[in-house]
Amino acid sequence: MPERAERSRHSFSVKKLLLIAGVVLLSFCIISIIASAIIFHILFPRQTGVSRFHYSYDELSSPLPRTGFRFRSGGNELQGWKYDAADPKGMIVVVNGIGSGADEHLAEIIYFVDNGWSVITWDATGVGNSGGNRTVGLQQIRSDLEAFLSYYKTEKNEIDPRDLPVMIYSHSAGAYAAAMSINAQDFIRAAVCISGFDRPVELMLHHAKERVGLLANIESPFLRLENLFLFGTSSNDSAREALKKAAIPVLVVNGDSDDLVPWEFSLARDPDSYRNPSVRCIRITSEFRNEHSAPWLSDVSAEYLFNNINGGNAPVDKARASILNVDFMQSIIAFYQEVIS
Repeated sequence: MPERAERSRHSFSVKKLLLIAGVVLLSFCIISIIASAIIFHILFPRQTGVSRFHYSYDELSSPLPRTGFRFRSGGNELQGWKYDAADPKGMIVVVNGIGSGADEHLAEIIYFVDNGWSVITWDATGVGNSGGNRTVGLQQIRSDLEAFLSYYKTEKNEIDPRDLPVMIYSHSAGAYAAAMSINAQDFIRAAVCISGFDRPVELMLHHAKERVGLLANIESPFLRLENLFLFGTSSNDSAREALKKAAIPVLVVNGDSDDLVPWEFSLARDPDSYRNPSVRCIRITSEFRNEHSAPWLSDVSAEYLFNNINGGNAPVDKARASILNVDFMQSIIAFYQEVIS
C-alpha cells in the first residue's frame, strides 16, 4: 500500500508539473502573439510621407503640373498623381519604400519629366493623402503596387490614353514589390530596383536580432505568424527567385554599406546566381552614396544626408540634400531608352 500511494503521489506530481508547463507555454504563446501584433503597430504606424530632407510638392517654387487620381488597395483608397511630359517617350511608375509618399522622389520625378518621360506615383496605404490607419508591413507596398497595376490595366484610358510603354523605378520595399510584380503584368517593359531586399521576414528578423539578440530567435515563430496573418502564404516570397524568372530587363542597384538592407540580404549580391541575361546588377561602392537612400544622389548630397540623418528635427538644407547624381540618372534614362529603341 505505501508503494502504491507513493506511485500515486509521484504520478500526481508529474501531471501537475505537466499542467503547469502547459499553462506557462500557452500563456507565453498568447502573450507573444499579442506582443507581435503590438510590435507591428509600433513599427508600421501611419506616416505623413514627407521626409524632412525632401521637398513636398507644395514647397516647390515652380511645381510641375500634375493630375490626381484614386484607386483601391484592399479596403483603402489611395491617392495617386500623374505628371505629363511633353511628347512623352513612355510612362515611369515610381514605387516608394515603406512609409514614403508620392513626394518622396520628387527630384527624380522632375528629372524624368524634364527628360521626356511621364510619371505616375502615389501615397501608399497609411501614408499622406491615402486611406489606412497604418502602413501595415513591408509587404504592403507589394499589395499596393499590384492593386495599381490591375487598376492601370483595367482603367488605363482614364490615366494614359496614349498607350505608352510602362517602366518601373522603385526603392527599398518598393523594389521588393517591383521584383515580385513584374512577371504578373505583360505591359511592363522594364524595371529599376534600388536598395531592394530578398525576403521581408528574414530582413525583419535580422534587425530584431540586432536589437534584442537571442530573444528574436525565440520570438521568430510569432513574427512569422503575424506576417502570415497579415499577408498570407506569400508573406516571405523571395524577390531573387522572382527575378531569376524575369522576362523583361531589370536593373538592380544596391549600396554595399546599406544598414537597412545589408549586402547579404540585397538583390544585387551574387549577381552570377541569377543566370538571367535580363537582370543586370550594380554595386554602389562610393562612400555615402552606398547608403540605403543615396544611390541617386550626388556625392555632396549623399554626404550631407549621411551626416544629418540622425539630427532629430533640426532644420535641414533641402536643396543641398536633393542634388541628383547626373551620371546615375542618365544611366537610368539610357536603360529605359534602350528598352524602347
